[in-house]
Amino acid sequence: MRRLALVASLSAAITLGALSGCGNPQDRQAIMGAVTLKGQPIEDGIINFAPLDGQATGEGAQIVKGKYQIPRDKGLSPGKYRVAIYAGDGTSGVGNASPDPPIGGGKPGKERVPPDYNEKSKIVKEVVRRGPNQFDFDIP
Repeated sequence: MRRLALVASLSAAITLGALSGCGNPQDRQAIMGAVTLKGQPIEDGIINFAPLDGQATGEGAQIVKGKYQIPRDKGLSPGKYRVAIYAGDGTSGVGNASPDPPIGGGKPGKERVPPDYNEKSKIVKEVVRRGPNQFDFDIP
């Protein structure tokens, strides 16, 4: 019984140690770039970086007038990330966070970015120490 308790304690300590290493703040890197759709800057959208190498960091940013930026204090640890980009047609949202459909039969907004750049994205970018970590995207 004692042995089982010791193994459980060691296992918990190792797990907590791994989880508490949520990325050294000194190791985070600023990320920035530009995003265009059919040659025009995306006025309003979202870009997301999902970790692929087991990094404890993953982050997203709002795209405003074709530019996005993740400051170093919220930045990404070095490694590879899957990138997803979203930009609706401006008709969804309207400040209503309700999951219910719009009142009055209004249509929900439509995603303008092709699925190969978001839901089915295979875009991978590598964040490196001492950057620059600038990633620009030109979506046809």
